[in-house]
Amino acid sequence: MDYGKLLGRAWNIIWEHKFLILLGVLVALGGANGGGNASANASLPQGDVAGLDFDFRLPDLGEDLGLPVGLVTVGAIALIGIALIVGIALWALSTIARGGLVAGVSAIDAGSTSSFGQAFRAGWQKGWALVGIGILPAIPGFILLILGAAGAVSYLGLARLDAGNAPLPPNAALVGGVAVLACLLVPIAVVLSLLRTFANRACMLEDLGVFASYRRGVEVLLENVGPALVLFLLQIAIGVGLAIALLLPQILMALCCVLWPVLLLVQGAMASYFSTLWTLAWREWTSGVVAEDFGSLQSGVSEAEAA
Repeated sequence: MDYGKLLGRAWNIIWEHKFLILLGVLVALGGANGGGNASANASLPQGDVAGLDFDFRLPDLGEDLGLPVGLVTVGAIALIGIALIVGIALWALSTIARGGLVAGVSAIDAGSTSSFGQAFRAGWQKGWALVGIGILPAIPGFILLILGAAGAVSYLGLARLDAGNAPLPPNAALVGGVAVLACLLVPIAVVLSLLRTFANRACMLEDLGVFASYRRGVEVLLENVGPALVLFLLQIAIGVGLAIALLLPQILMALCCVLWPVLLLVQGAMASYFSTLWTLAWREWTSGVVAEDFGSLQSGVSEAEAA
């Protein structure tokens, strides 16, 4: 594999077809997950530390604002629900845009025409499969989160039964069990996250389902593990280089809300470039079989537009 040619080809495609950057912006919108915790009346333990009495409590929003505690609680729950809905919607949009990037780049590299609408519709057609591919790496983390929460609840229950101190053997068993599960589930989540790059391309370019896409991704990776590792290291090197070069501009853009669209555009350009690299590599590794499969997908999109 000629990596210099691959890097240059990816840049030329992005430069000549700037709608790919817009798809990259959609990817960037859902690329970072945010979260927070809210409590209407939370408190820290009271007691004596270093001989000093303290009674630290978070402010009661209901009392401070003169509102009923129930109303504040309902409002907080509503805000959290809205934030979750918006976050899920952005993640789904980002997932579809990832598929659209793959579709658009593959069409361009095959000599066909593509546009933002065509690429996005191609990703939309495979939306459920792409969402499934994206959810699968999160399942081990979700299981670990649930078990960790259950362990915390059990710990608090034991502490209440034993006058504020959880018995040592059950406590050690809980912590040890969660730690063992973390050692098993975290590597699985990491591997699935890495394989998602390959599974997305198998889904979009070979019209496969969720599990078939992962199987196909593993096949392609094992057949090209050396070039894939080199490309992965190149991506890291390019990412680090860009991060250093753009550190000060990104700090300025992050501090000035007027420049946030520019920051998002930069992130979108980086996302589209790296996606293009992997799509071009996939096409080379699969010896052009992709073009025929993707051609049928594109023709389906065109027929849908004509209808």
